[in-house]
Amino acid sequence: MSRAESLAVALVFAAGIATTVFSAHGGGTPIAFDGSVHARRIPAVTLIDDRNAPLRLDAPTHGSIVVLGYTRCADQCPLTLAKVAAALRPLDARTRPQAVLVTVDPAHDDPATLHQFLSAWNNTIIGATGEPTKLAKLYVALGAGDGRAPPRDHDTRIFIVDRNGDVRYEFAPDVSPAAVASALRSLISSD
Repeated sequence: MSRAESLAVALVFAAGIATTVFSAHGGGTPIAFDGSVHARRIPAVTLIDDRNAPLRLDAPTHGSIVVLGYTRCADQCPLTLAKVAAALRPLDARTRPQAVLVTVDPAHDDPATLHQFLSAWNNTIIGATGEPTKLAKLYVALGAGDGRAPPRDHDTRIFIVDRNGDVRYEFAPDVSPAAVASALRSLISSD
C-alpha cells in the first residue's frame, strides 16, 4: 500500500471513530465534526450579578476568572473558590481580573443567595445568574455542557478569559492557587 493510500485509510478510520464518539455523546442528535477547530469565546449575553446589576463577561476590563458552580455545593465549589480567592490576593486590586462564579443552578441561585454565599470570600468573587437560555450559551461556549445536567454534575474547570472575551487558560480543579496567580499575571502583563 502506498503512503497516500495509508494516509487515506487512516483518515477514514479516524473520521469513523470521531463520528462514533460524537454520536454516542449525548444520546440525541449526532454532533458532526467538520474538521474545524474554533477558539472559545465568551458569548455576548447579559447575566445578572449578585447585586442585581447587569453583567457581561465577553469584554472584561482586565480579564476574568470564570468558575461554574452553585451555592448548595458542599465540596468542590467552595474549594475552587478558595483557590481563586487565594490566587487573587497578591494581585493589585486596581488591575486584577474579576472573578465570577456563574451558577449552574439558576432555579435556586438568585442574586441574594449568590451574594450571601460569596460573602465567605469577602465578595471578591462576583456571582452571576440569568435566564437558562443565556446561561446555556455560556456553558456551550466554554465546552462545559448545555445546562441540562443536574447541578451536581457541572464542569469544575477554572477558565481564565482575556479582555477580548477569549478563553486563554483552562485549569483542572486540582490546580494550585500559585499556578492560577501566575496565569493571571501573564494575562495582566499582556494587556
